[in-house]
Amino acid sequence: MAVSRPLLLTLVGAMLMAATFLAARGARTAAEPASQAAVAPPAPSPTQGNFAGGKPGGAKGANQRDAKAGESAKSSAERAEAATKPAEKALAERQPAKVVGLPVPVAKALANKKVVVLFFFQNAADDDATGTAVNSLRDIRGVKVFRDGIAKLANYRAVTAGLGVAQAPAVVVVGRDREAQLLEGYVDEATLTQIVVDAR
Repeated sequence: MAVSRPLLLTLVGAMLMAATFLAARGARTAAEPASQAAVAPPAPSPTQGNFAGGKPGGAKGANQRDAKAGESAKSSAERAEAATKPAEKALAERQPAKVVGLPVPVAKALANKKVVVLFFFQNAADDDATGTAVNSLRDIRGVKVFRDGIAKLANYRAVTAGLGVAQAPAVVVVGRDREAQLLEGYVDEATLTQIVVDAR
């Protein structure tokens, strides 16, 4: 059977169109997996998760943790300092006071608000009698008595410098108000006791 020329051209065109459509569809199907593979986000590596804290915005989270750690360290240092201060105060109270021109026990007694009696002697008869009166003061509460030779007067210059001690026996009474008074020569027990009681 003879086919007319126009019909033959139509059939050939239809076949070409079908072949073109099938080729285009096959190419589009092959390209889709490659496109999807390129767009899909990569899974985070274990190293990234550890560094960033395993959360979005890891660098920000790390900075916040660093800031909190700094604040915590500061707070710990402040608490340690606050705890140290009472201990330092207690240690200072246990240690003897140091004052230039005074023996340590005398300086400590003055620092503790005691009435201080200093008795300077040189082994004479009046010294013995006055020494007996001075010893009787040891039983009075809040009173500290110290004895020393007149030759060592310079060791007490912080108290005696302005008094003009010129002889022994000499008794210096320092009240709780830090006012000092000098008694030279023999002093009886009653007189000395009254002076010390008034100085309390």
